[in-house]
Amino acid sequence: MSKYKKRMLYMGIMQSEVLKNIQRIDPRIDKSLLSKIVHDIVLPTKRVLNNICETLHCDVLDIYDESEINLLPEKPTITQAEAVATDVKSKESKPRVSEDKRKTNVYNLTVEVDRATALRVFSKESLAKLGYSGVTDFVRKSVDDLARRLDKIENNKKVEDGR
Repeated sequence: MSKYKKRMLYMGIMQSEVLKNIQRIDPRIDKSLLSKIVHDIVLPTKRVLNNICETLHCDVLDIYDESEINLLPEKPTITQAEAVATDVKSKESKPRVSEDKRKTNVYNLTVEVDRATALRVFSKESLAKLGYSGVTDFVRKSVDDLARRLDKIENNKKVEDGR
């Protein structure tokens, strides 16, 4: 049983009474939303929570554990100005490819193409007709085909130079 229900039973207050008091300050709250709040599915706004606590004659910590309502990240955050300064420094001093990607020998490809064409060609149905399981499969196989063609051209050039 949720702490809300225990508190309401203890105080002899029905959920409908809590709803009526909440709707005085926020008419957007309906029975369904209050039920989600009571059953710990969603958190109320600060204003609604204060109203619930007034109605139930309790403190916030009587119906929530501190960890449930403390939504701040555990690690310290940086200000927006610090984030921008860090981002500028990182762009100036670091290569675009991350160390992790270099270690795994992965090349990340981003390409811009006509949207209408891409939506038509890259749909699951179209790719399946063409023999590909997805966009990534298509790109990988295309790059492999290009590598084979390049190898063939380079090998032919070596043969011609050797004659």
